[in-house]
Amino acid sequence: MSLLLVFAGSYMTLIRLDFTKRLVVSLLCFSSFVWRITHANLLSVFYPLASRIVGISTGTFTLISLWGYQYMAITEHSGGRGIAHGLGIERLREQVAEIKALNRRSSGIRVLTGTEVDIRADGSLDLPHEILAELDIVTAAIHSAMNQSEEKMTQRVVKAIENPDVDVIAHPTCRLIGDREPVAIDLEAVFRAAATHNKIMEINAMPKRLDLRDIHAFRARELGVKFAIGTDAHSVAHLGLMRFGIGVARRAWCEPQHVLNTLPLEELLVFLNPRR
Repeated sequence: MSLLLVFAGSYMTLIRLDFTKRLVVSLLCFSSFVWRITHANLLSVFYPLASRIVGISTGTFTLISLWGYQYMAITEHSGGRGIAHGLGIERLREQVAEIKALNRRSSGIRVLTGTEVDIRADGSLDLPHEILAELDIVTAAIHSAMNQSEEKMTQRVVKAIENPDVDVIAHPTCRLIGDREPVAIDLEAVFRAAATHNKIMEINAMPKRLDLRDIHAFRARELGVKFAIGTDAHSVAHLGLMRFGIGVARRAWCEPQHVLNTLPLEELLVFLNPRR
């Protein structure tokens, strides 16, 4: 009888301990859920394609302000591989001049100059330092030679991360859901390099990409990497896709301080300017 009571008492203690552990875990999860990033935290949007800046100065700006954004970055493709009518050096300089003129005329949304530069097969960039140094933000991405070995691909991306002109690595695995498998790449090595060099990894919100994935973003966050949520917008209608990128960031347990888009403009420029 005494043994039975001892056993029963021990069993109840285990139940209480198990309940306490579950309660603690639940509270931790709830706390994390409450503090994770939401759309209300975002102050900016990255808008990749805008062939003529004057053409987006009305409707696009109105929509962006209605979303609550305070500034935006134009990061159109470079022209090295002819991707999406990308810009060469001279056309990019024309765009920079257009953006600066627009900012002088407008007292509302601030537009940042930028580009999505191609990372060549050897890890070099297809635009020179002289033009990249003139921009507010430089995003770099793989668009070619996607069949490289894991070792070569990893070295290629790490070399771009180590380039002082680069701020953000876009859609790191290059996947297109249903159409193209991710490239072979050691993301652990990439994330560690990004953390070492204080570079940003993109969470691409386009439903065909969702790159980084949530589990990868979770690991990158653990290593101290910060993120930029980009829509990969090819039209104004794509701006609403930001919610999918936010979903990835939330599943990666990202809070506002982990995401570049939440920074006030002045803080963002302070973060970026040391590279220029």
